[in-house]
Amino acid sequence: MHIPRYNQEKDWQRISAFIKENSFGILVNVSNGVPLATHIPIELEEKPGGTAVLRGHVARQNPQWEAFTSGTALAIFTDPHAYISSSWYEKEKIPTWNYIAVHVYGQLRLLSEAELLDSLSKLMHRYEAASARPVSMNDIPEKELHNNLKAIVGFEMNISDVQARFKLSQNRNAHDYESVITHLKERGDEGSLKIAAEMTKRKSKIQGPDSKHLQ
Repeated sequence: MHIPRYNQEKDWQRISAFIKENSFGILVNVSNGVPLATHIPIELEEKPGGTAVLRGHVARQNPQWEAFTSGTALAIFTDPHAYISSSWYEKEKIPTWNYIAVHVYGQLRLLSEAELLDSLSKLMHRYEAASARPVSMNDIPEKELHNNLKAIVGFEMNISDVQARFKLSQNRNAHDYESVITHLKERGDEGSLKIAAEMTKRKSKIQGPDSKHLQ
């Protein structure tokens, strides 16, 4: 992913928090020269010692899994984005788009049935927590659970490289930066509000020519 210096995010705590919050991602790998992609929940699991992996699963009928153990895979996480009108700028007239995207690269390995069951249990526990009547793995009849486990393939990705782009108008001057935040808040949709909130957090790190006014 092309990332200008001023859009780079290298703070693992911020990156990992973003992945956890936006864990419905895209898993990409290559089979016979053809890129394959599946939209699935991909959970970040931080292990003792400071290492982290990604875990998820796909349908066994999905041919993508057959190439999981050959070559490098890519997991893509992205969510808040917002159109930035050039009418919000003091002078320039070129519009753009602000967004956050994280690309994670690594090798995949297939999970054992026990590991897959553990992964599914954690997934259900996380997302059922907000339900009025949470369901757990123990609520699923044994035969039904066994049949469903046979129908999916679990994977774990080690993390060999992380590329994070937080494109948040960091190259704008103080006037334009504040103007973008104001207009995004006025627009009021979820994506605009999230981008505005992220921009507000980062005022002290702006690289634009008038960054001293944003401290």
